[in-house]
Amino acid sequence: MRLKTVIAALTFSLLCIVPQASFADTLQLTAVNGPQVDGEYIFPYVMTVTGPGGTSTLINMSCLNFNRSVSVGQIWNVSVYSVAGIAPSATIDSESGVDILADAYLYNQYAGATGNAQLTSDIQFAIWDIMDPSGVSGQSGFTTNASNLASAALAVANSSNLNTSQFKNDYLFIPSGNYSGGGEPQEFMTSPLPSAVTPEPANLLLLGTGMLGASIILRRRPVSAYA
Repeated sequence: MRLKTVIAALTFSLLCIVPQASFADTLQLTAVNGPQVDGEYIFPYVMTVTGPGGTSTLINMSCLNFNRSVSVGQIWNVSVYSVAGIAPSATIDSESGVDILADAYLYNQYAGATGNAQLTSDIQFAIWDIMDPSGVSGQSGFTTNASNLASAALAVANSSNLNTSQFKNDYLFIPSGNYSGGGEPQEFMTSPLPSAVTPEPANLLLLGTGMLGASIILRRRPVSAYA
């Protein structure tokens, strides 16, 4: 394979993984601070995050999956993604980019629900409905308002005019590797990025840009240089 082809392939690969924020991080469910609805704890879930930047504690996160489970004290590996870098057409952990963006839109509604237990519950069940509609169907917590919130969020995420900058502070934590506690843990979301997680998108983008520049320079050399 010619060098410029290798560089082009590497550049494409680097640009494809730019949305991922960090590698080799761990997440631990420390406590559940939300009330129980239908026997399920809702937002917020209190997490401890460990990564290249150290350990961040007392991080409030939202759970995105209804059909998975974790226990207090459980630790698992995660990959961290910047939500703003996720395209609607993407697929991460078998979830569509549209669903992830819709859940991020709902996640940002929690701030306006402070002190309103019913609205907080409706937002949580709307988030669960987007990822696991079969799980929340028939649950008393999945109210008419929760259903309406989920529909509105999906409409936003599917919009051709979607402005992803509204998610610039939101980060998605995807389980990775083996799970000592049994089944696959849930996906979680928080804002802003915990200090323990070292962001890498900018560095990868610069590296990709540099490789792209090298490819351009190489292509400007005489053809005989590849002989």
